Amino acid sequence: MSTFTRVLLATDLSAQADKLTECLFCLCPDTETEVVLAHVFDDDDDADPDGSRYKKALSRLAGYKNDIEQAGYEEISITTPVGDTCNALCRLAETSDIDLMLVASHRKGFLKRALMGSTTYELARATTIPLLINKDEEDEVTENLLATVLIPTDFSRKSLEALNVVRSLREYVGRVLFVHVIERSRNKHDYKEKFASARMFLQELVDEMKIFGIEADYRIAHGVASKKIGAICERDGVSLIMMAKTGADMTNGDELGSTSENVVLNSDCAVMLLPAEDDNDDDGAFQ
Repeated sequence: MSTFTRVLLATDLSAQADKLTECLFCLCPDTETEVVLAHVFDDDDDADPDGSRYKKALSRLAGYKNDIEQAGYEEISITTPVGDTCNALCRLAETSDIDLMLVASHRKGFLKRALMGSTTYELARATTIPLLINKDEEDEVTENLLATVLIPTDFSRKSLEALNVVRSLREYVGRVLFVHVIERSRNKHDYKEKFASARMFLQELVDEMKIFGIEADYRIAHGVASKKIGAICERDGVSLIMMAKTGADMTNGDELGSTSENVVLNSDCAVMLLPAEDDNDDDGAFQ
């Protein structure tokens, strides 16, 4: 059974957002999954049922619903809240008991940090549920999101939240690639010790995946985590990065860790952000 049972597909009705239905089918293969289709209007005038914008939006949403119904899903609803998009979607997710939100990101034509302040970035910071940010452009072929899943880990329990999702979707996951980046080392001896320790932990993770029948491998890199993750994604043909919002590099008082932030901003493939479970034991996944 899938981890996700009630999904919010939030669309701005763009061509990029049209690809979110394929993401839904991939991440929620159980057709008993409940789907909430949402489009947020900026103001009451746009949400006027007699207005052309509302009628056009409702027609597009009905098209989404039809496509999802054709795939075998039955529990589908449409909602059109009004207001600030981020706040409206967060409220909707809370009141509707949503356990996964799907959004599209428009990455081309923006400067390096242009995503800062956008709805996608605001959602990444604000939402308390898993968030899938798809980055396929209109002219790109949508890949199987689960073909190659990259899981960055610092070996904290929080950084391994993705394992629960992968296990639940094990019949559909092609390959899992664990990545650990050694960002700092005092000297060569310290680096070698960290490398050896990382290799041992990563091999345990790979062996666990193989028990579940999932092909797996690992990579160890040295440098800035977000940059190394991006390079590995390109080199290994990663289709989805699955990572916790927080980790050992978490910046104090911020809902989004610095590595997570930079991966969201700069990665070219889809990203699933998972809110880390609160726990008092975060010294490592293996004791």
